[in-house]
Amino acid sequence: MKFKQFTKDQLPALIKLWNENATGENGIFKPWTEELFTNKFLNNPHFKNESLVLLYKENELIGAGQANFTNQNPESPGFITFVVVKKEYQRQGYGTQILEKLEQYLKDNGKTFVRCYFGNPTNLEWYVPGYDKHNHPGAPAVEFNSAYYFLLLSYGYNANGQLDAFHLELENYELPEYVVNKKKENEKDGYYIDFFDEEKDYGLKELFEDLNSPTWFEEIERQRKLGNLNKLLVVKKDHCALGFTGPIFTEPSGRGYLSGVGIHSKVRARGLGKTMFCELCLRSKENGAKFMTLFTGSDNKARNIYLYAGMRIVKSFAIMRKDFK
Repeated sequence: MKFKQFTKDQLPALIKLWNENATGENGIFKPWTEELFTNKFLNNPHFKNESLVLLYKENELIGAGQANFTNQNPESPGFITFVVVKKEYQRQGYGTQILEKLEQYLKDNGKTFVRCYFGNPTNLEWYVPGYDKHNHPGAPAVEFNSAYYFLLLSYGYNANGQLDAFHLELENYELPEYVVNKKKENEKDGYYIDFFDEEKDYGLKELFEDLNSPTWFEEIERQRKLGNLNKLLVVKKDHCALGFTGPIFTEPSGRGYLSGVGIHSKVRARGLGKTMFCELCLRSKENGAKFMTLFTGSDNKARNIYLYAGMRIVKSFAIMRKDFK
């Protein structure tokens, strides 16, 4: 067995290894093509050839793995993106050898610990089991009880958080009667759910300050620059935005997009978040979306909004960490 550094002429063998051992019956992930791999990895500013480890038995590629880091600050994590081993060579220590190589790469670049979660600058798209290519654009962490999960556990990684993936089929989606009634009840008090109108409405900056979410604010500013604010669904009273979700557009796969859901603290406990999210599902369907997927922490109260809308948990993922000694 020997390790080789990645070169582009090895790409067909790497794609074959991934597609035969991490997709379909052997995993939840989306198959790779040369174009997808190039866009996902080679064009990623954090990718380096030495971050991609290839394990050969004579001339046969039997395993591979990849790691990332975003800077050399020892207080920021390194990331393991994936480890894949050919089926007939699994459980023989080759996955561990690949992990050792990846960890050494991260140590050599100043990392003192590894985290496996969605903060990795390379996220891998996956499919919801049981549906025809209902995708989510990135795995939130490590799939519980997968071969990769047990490999990490056996090599000193600890699970220190859980993220649940939710799914909703939209083909027959309609607003439940209790949602319609709750909307009417709130409208009597002046709270309406509709698209944000830049000419008449205001309050987004104050809303995101109240939500204390710079990430959401950055995403909405990005959507503003793209001209998508008129697709942002908001709760408003007297033209003041007091909640948001969306913006509404349909991805090429048929997935309804979602950047987040948030309600201003002064108007919570009225069911506005739940009814607004249900409205998002309906309008996404009307916009041509076939399904929705998202993930959130297992202890995040927002899960009640998603379950209220009819979503169900389809996969659970472990946030994993290892500290180097």
